[in-house]
Amino acid sequence: MRSILLLTAFLLTRVITAQEIVVAHEDDKVKVEYTISQVKKKGEMLGEIKLIITNKTSSYIEVDFVGSLFHNMVLAEATHLENLCVNPKQIKKGKLKGLFYRPESLSYEQLLEEDFELYIEDLKIKNVSSCK
Repeated sequence: MRSILLLTAFLLTRVITAQEIVVAHEDDKVKVEYTISQVKKKGEMLGEIKLIITNKTSSYIEVDFVGSLFHNMVLAEATHLENLCVNPKQIKKGKLKGLFYRPESLSYEQLLEEDFELYIEDLKIKNVSSCK
């Protein structure tokens, strides 16, 4: 019984809810998707965008892009992802300590609204010899 309560408390403090996976960009080399989650950080509930990047090629690639967050068709903020290396035919996923972004100007509720969009801009894909 005690272990069930501890597990429940742990899960509630980490991820309260998650949304469906949304495709932000896809071409013949890479697919960028995201989910929206709510996490508890220092007693405060925050929205979090967890990225999922799929390397569709047979080569190691390094990915750079700007993620622009729009709400009501207005740019709320942007983040730059640089030098993310993805192994051939592999996926890099956002986890608790992984590939995620916590917006400063948008609430969790705003991230869930239909008026929210994540646009991938200035996407650069470079073949590299390996991921370190």
